[in-house]
Amino acid sequence: MTLGEIERISPEVAVRIREAIRQGVLPADRKTGVAGRPYLVKTDDVLAWDGGLEPIMRRVEADEAGRSAPAGGDMAGPRMNGRARRLGARDVRALRGWLEPDGPEGRETVGRLLALMESQAAMMRTLVDGMNRANGHREDRLDKMQDDLQQMSYKLGQAHQEIGRLERHLAERQGILARTGEA
Repeated sequence: MTLGEIERISPEVAVRIREAIRQGVLPADRKTGVAGRPYLVKTDDVLAWDGGLEPIMRRVEADEAGRSAPAGGDMAGPRMNGRARRLGARDVRALRGWLEPDGPEGRETVGRLLALMESQAAMMRTLVDGMNRANGHREDRLDKMQDDLQQMSYKLGQAHQEIGRLERHLAERQGILARTGEA
């Protein structure tokens, strides 16, 4: 399996394995034509190096088995003609392995994962609340600006009427002055 496949399941373990490979403690081959993490490691070598990684290695193998299932049927891949696929028996077993971890280390990992998910959900709630408050303030400002604009429009209309009245009054006065000057 590649280091990238391991990283999809457990980034922390992938970092440890990469360091062991670089230090020469864990044998690995380089997969040609693959960018990023081209190291190929054998499951047996990883387990001989650290036996506590067995649950993670099983998850990686189950994940890769699910990815390499034959086309057609329930295991056609994540998308099939634009529709989400149904879970097959292999998927259910893999999910059960995630939800029912073996031993205290697995439970601790799930506990950390749940704590992380809860904290991310709290951060998202905080972010959404902040955005809602900001949108509310913006709408209030827009409403106030619209009211101000309506008031100014009304006052502008009144000013135009007053200017028209004054022009008519001035015209009348000029007409009266012109008639008085002629007389």
